[in-house]
Amino acid sequence: MKQLVAIFLIGFLAVEALGQQSVDVGIFGGTGTYFGDMTKIDFQKSTNPAYGGFVRFNFNPRYGLRFNVVNGTIGAEGKFETYPWTFSKNVLDISLNFEFNFMKYIVGDKTTPWSTYISGGVGVQNYKFTMDQGLLAPMVHPSYFQNAEISGSVVAPTVPFGLGVKYTLSKRWGIGLEGSLRKTFSDKLDDLNDPLSYVTPEDIQIKYADQTHNNDWTAYVGIHLVYKMIHGNQEWELKTPRKNMLDWGIWNKNRKQ
Repeated sequence: MKQLVAIFLIGFLAVEALGQQSVDVGIFGGTGTYFGDMTKIDFQKSTNPAYGGFVRFNFNPRYGLRFNVVNGTIGAEGKFETYPWTFSKNVLDISLNFEFNFMKYIVGDKTTPWSTYISGGVGVQNYKFTMDQGLLAPMVHPSYFQNAEISGSVVAPTVPFGLGVKYTLSKRWGIGLEGSLRKTFSDKLDDLNDPLSYVTPEDIQIKYADQTHNNDWTAYVGIHLVYKMIHGNQEWELKTPRKNMLDWGIWNKNRKQ
């Protein structure tokens, strides 16, 4: 927990340093799950609580940059091929996401009290990989263990992206609903690290997964509560009437026409 708070504070200072136009902080609560090498998953037993926080710097009512931290258990119960398989581990997810609002939106601005949005960026995940030779032996080729990696901590790059809707509750408070996916660049999340790989009699390793080609994804769905710490530029105005809010421009009334 201390590690999570420290990372969050560092992200806040980094984002605040970009400027003081509009800065929000938020907390997230929801569930996380997984998609990967397992061929059959019981999703009722494969969703677990997730929580986190974020700092968001708003360049203007359309564009924002968000430093995001999510922590929670990722696990699944089901099968790999015909063999039962289960895993469960704590996953720390850190990402930097660019947000685009489809309608102009700033927390506290009653002119546009809500907006849908999309996000995308870069990130990393940290978790523990366990290579259990006893459990894997019936499932993999006998030569699999010749090049099998040992258990240990994994730091894997990710590409996060998602969509959601946000709504203003008051001058400083807002709420939102969000769903997101993380494409991971590691095949170790489910403790099935390229389980179909093998070594030929000619001592050539045949691989079906690597850092850029693997099956492991994580997914999060939840609600976030936002508090506006810095109001920032209050001169932003709609360039078009409310009925035409889906334009792509930003207007500042101090700008010369």
